[in-house]
Amino acid sequence: MSPQISELLEDEKIRKIRKILIDWESTNYEEFPWRNTDNKFHALVAELMLQRTRAEQVLDVYTKFVVTYPDLESASHANKDEMRDILCPLGLNWRIEKIISLIETLVLLGIIPENYDDLIKLPGVGDYIASAYLSFHIGKCKPIIDSNAVRLWGRMYGFTTDPETRRKKWFKELVNKITPDTDFKIFNYGVLDFTRKICKPNPQHTDCPLTDLCVYHHTIASS
Repeated sequence: MSPQISELLEDEKIRKIRKILIDWESTNYEEFPWRNTDNKFHALVAELMLQRTRAEQVLDVYTKFVVTYPDLESASHANKDEMRDILCPLGLNWRIEKIISLIETLVLLGIIPENYDDLIKLPGVGDYIASAYLSFHIGKCKPIIDSNAVRLWGRMYGFTTDPETRRKKWFKELVNKITPDTDFKIFNYGVLDFTRKICKPNPQHTDCPLTDLCVYHHTIASS
């Protein structure tokens, strides 16, 4: 049973969460190269590389990829086996084929879409990748919803989560409400970095600035 969404959308708590995460990210932001690129092709490919893969693992592969293929045109003429060799350290062979199919599709389109509905039609691009690309690289406010975000918000508000939580309407409403209309880029990066460093499967409570607001922390502390 889903929680009552009206009970979760308490404005004061949301304001505090936003401020704390944005302030935390301001001093903990990670300078990964795909975060600062102006190359939209590289940015989109990076989001596919990052799917179910640690950023640290992506770093060397991404660096080699962008040097070898500085733009979409050069990638479109690439030897596919050579490209597979570059992408191989990422694992997940199906994703490698999706990246190759994405390149072929973008060449046919002649553009990289900048709206959600067209992005999710691309090979390998689902809800999370489309939202991340729009939020981080196009400047459009979209909430970030992945398994790490599910863990964070489930703990923060004290509701039970499962693999389907990210797809639930009430959960999407919650994350939409929490994500600010302004400063959404640094807030979303904050969600990514905070769940990678602090709100991990084994949470780092002593380093967490959100403990006062976290239902999970209070539950653990009182048990």
